[in-house]
Amino acid sequence: MAEISNYQDEAYIKIRSKIMRLKFIPGERINKKELQEELSIGVTPMREAILRLSREGLLLVRPQSGTYVTKIKISEVYQARFVRESIEKLVVAEAITQITKNDLSELKKIVSLQELYLKAKDYDNFFNLDEDFHHTFYTIDHKEFVWKWLQVVNLQFNRFRFLRLEASNLDWQQICDDHRAIVEAVSDKFPQRAETHVGRHLHMVDDDIKVALNLHPDYFEQ
Repeated sequence: MAEISNYQDEAYIKIRSKIMRLKFIPGERINKKELQEELSIGVTPMREAILRLSREGLLLVRPQSGTYVTKIKISEVYQARFVRESIEKLVVAEAITQITKNDLSELKKIVSLQELYLKAKDYDNFFNLDEDFHHTFYTIDHKEFVWKWLQVVNLQFNRFRFLRLEASNLDWQQICDDHRAIVEAVSDKFPQRAETHVGRHLHMVDDDIKVALNLHPDYFEQ
């Protein structure tokens, strides 16, 4: 049974990654047979992964029609940003009282690497480091459970965040600049300034979503 569970988890992770990273675009119909062959996934793990992803709102199964990637729900993006901002301001402020020199070095290293990946247009690694940057504060503040819980809330928000990286007329460098400003405020032990930078950083979605809507209106559900 454990082996079956492992196959199901592997199928879920692979398909979810393709959805989150826009390898499957919102609204696209999934060819399950081709996907099984591509990912070397059996019928049962595929079925269970699809059921799990449909419960999370990433896939839509239409009887007699097929399985489709759901469109990005704008209302959920904004609500996730609200939750994330409310929690993350507190997490970063609390992390200031516990952060070590090694933690600060790690945060600065992440931002430097992000800038390198940004110049190389390596969006997969850039996004991974973006996640690592924010996750680090939850680790410092001993809020790992909160971070894991947020991953469910953040599904639509994170889909949009990856989409923004592929929009050539959005300011990607601003992400790195905001991260540097947050690290500087934390290093200087100024919680209010850190909270201000966190809020501004997460509010980028408000303007960015207007640009993304113009570029890819079919990707979104109002």
